[in-house]
Amino acid sequence: MSSTSSNSDIRSLERIISTLLNKQLQTICSTHGLKTSGVKADLQNRIKNALHENLHSEPANYNAIRNTILNIRGGSSSQHAMAPSSSVPAPSQTHSTHNTYFNSYGSYTPGSMPQPSHGYANVNGSVAGGSGSGAYLPASRAPYSDNLFKNTPFYTIETRIGKLHTCAVMNSHRNSISVTLKASDFADLGRCATNLPTKIMVFCGSENVGPQDIQFPHQSEIKVNGDDIKHNLRGLKNKPGSTHPVDITPFLRLKQSNYTNNVEFTYALTTKKFYLALYVCKTHSIDELVARVKGKKISKASVIRDISKKANDPDIVATSQVLSLLCPLSYKRMEIPCRGSSCNHIQCFDAKYFMQLQEQGPTWSCPICYKPTLFESLAIDEYVQEVLQNTPESLEQVTIEPDGQWRTKTEEPEPSRSRPAVGNGIEDDDDLSILSDSHAFLNGGPVNGRNPLSTPTRSLLSGGTPNGGSRATPSTQRSGSNKRPAEVIDLTLSSDEDDEPIARPMKRQYPGPSNGLNFPPAFSNY
Repeated sequence: MSSTSSNSDIRSLERIISTLLNKQLQTICSTHGLKTSGVKADLQNRIKNALHENLHSEPANYNAIRNTILNIRGGSSSQHAMAPSSSVPAPSQTHSTHNTYFNSYGSYTPGSMPQPSHGYANVNGSVAGGSGSGAYLPASRAPYSDNLFKNTPFYTIETRIGKLHTCAVMNSHRNSISVTLKASDFADLGRCATNLPTKIMVFCGSENVGPQDIQFPHQSEIKVNGDDIKHNLRGLKNKPGSTHPVDITPFLRLKQSNYTNNVEFTYALTTKKFYLALYVCKTHSIDELVARVKGKKISKASVIRDISKKANDPDIVATSQVLSLLCPLSYKRMEIPCRGSSCNHIQCFDAKYFMQLQEQGPTWSCPICYKPTLFESLAIDEYVQEVLQNTPESLEQVTIEPDGQWRTKTEEPEPSRSRPAVGNGIEDDDDLSILSDSHAFLNGGPVNGRNPLSTPTRSLLSGGTPNGGSRATPSTQRSGSNKRPAEVIDLTLSSDEDDEPIARPMKRQYPGPSNGLNFPPAFSNY
């Protein structure tokens, strides 16, 4: 791209940026890792600066930002934005006026500047999905085509069937809207009967201008030819776009060209108007979407550079981190590791399971950091992919060092407690003194001349045993050891003594004086 065309392209993008709303500007910033805070002027300058910085240094990032701006604004190419044609467009350019900005898988107009409409810029700077077999070329649109509803990665709106139906406000009552369809009345219905990716879908929104997200009344239901359609019409509360349009193709009888199909939409308790329409859409399978995600890469070098940058931050103490190889959605080992370009973490999730989750309920948020993660921002992490390719299937996590190198996390043995030696097994016993109170009394006197209430002089510390025997103590345990003072446990102070009185010898009877001069002593020895 020459400098002249580059400058004109940036000026065209800047004019588009000046017409966007705050919410649209914040979406662009969050998709490409820019700050979303500040007033409208700050958001505009932030996006413009990113365009100028990446124009020559990072063409892939420049193309990705440019693609997002055009998708959100709703344009086909920079040349159309710069110089609107004063004449009637050629037939080859007719489809560009019908929802091309929001055609997620559209191709650029031949002869104009190549512009990816929903593709990814790969590591070589080329655009994946802009042309060739991997591109999704929209079909020619019928006169009823409009830009009322947004496309998503799962479908591309092609043609509206019939008119736009207005659902009046119903504060306390129910209301039904019936739509009749004949295959003979609409030529596009014939394609739905034979072409599997082409479907008839019911759309509903709260505005009659677009593009807008899907939103059904909180209490609503759909019947086709008398059959109830099982579909989550509510989505997340107060979050438009968290549900999908309703596919009614299996319930229609399209092979009978004159058969009148009846679509009945019933709703109640609404405080605002809703607008209902039927569209012919081309659906895209999860395998197709995963293949498109594989077209964009997060290089291994950039991941290592980010890890090293965080480690060199003086305000952060760098330590090793654990990288799980399991997908946080399926709890299985990842096969296609991906993450959003605005995510600051290295942890990835499996692209296939993420797309399956969005097919059930489109939230488009990262399951790890919960930041907005649009389809355009998904990319394969080559660093994590290399780890998965070089580790066994049974491994669930690895350790990443601050320098970006990874290693297998091995189970380190627990430190074993040192068991005491055989000679030390009775060390605690040496610190105890056992006092025995098992003294027998015979005829009121002590046994072996010992007083039962006196403290024994022999203990384990002196080598004695409770039975009076001696015990040899290793000299190695006595010399040079810093032991705590010995604890003396007096076994004579038993709780039983409080309950049973101490047995005392019976007193001797005093027979009386033998004469009137001799008296017994005041104290007698027991």
